[in-house]
Amino acid sequence: MSNLKKFFAALVIALTGISCAQASEFAGPYAGIKVGENWSGASGVVNKSSHATFFPGLTAGYGFDVKQFVIGAEVFADFHHGSTTYKDGGIDLKFGMPFNTIMPYARLGMTGTWPNARLHGGVGVEYKFAKQFSVAAEWTADSSSHDGTKRRNDSMTVGVHYYF
Repeated sequence: MSNLKKFFAALVIALTGISCAQASEFAGPYAGIKVGENWSGASGVVNKSSHATFFPGLTAGYGFDVKQFVIGAEVFADFHHGSTTYKDGGIDLKFGMPFNTIMPYARLGMTGTWPNARLHGGVGVEYKFAKQFSVAAEWTADSSSHDGTKRRNDSMTVGVHYYF
């Protein structure tokens, strides 16, 4: 819950313009790699107890400056073969609020591989440690109800982005 309070405090600071960096630090095209831990489970017709899977992933996106915000889209592929949904890929809208070289953000979109398309969302923070490089840490989640089985995925990832 304290992370949610920090997120809203950052939002208030961003909206009032106090120590906001130019959004252009995080604008433009980028591509990246990530690693993470996925926790998933299934109940119903298929029962699989909650378990963890280590996985690699890929990202690519583009961010646009909108006043002091960065709004963009990101495509992703998560190869968590041991999860109840095998592997996921999709596209999310990304909304960030840069503060100098740090940008907290939220994401919401769709993931659409096996067993079905479903809503995908999460929150994260990105740190620009060089002109063309950043590191990002995020939590994402999705759930589905398909053919009598309810599935849930939660993932924590850390990745590196290269800005073109």
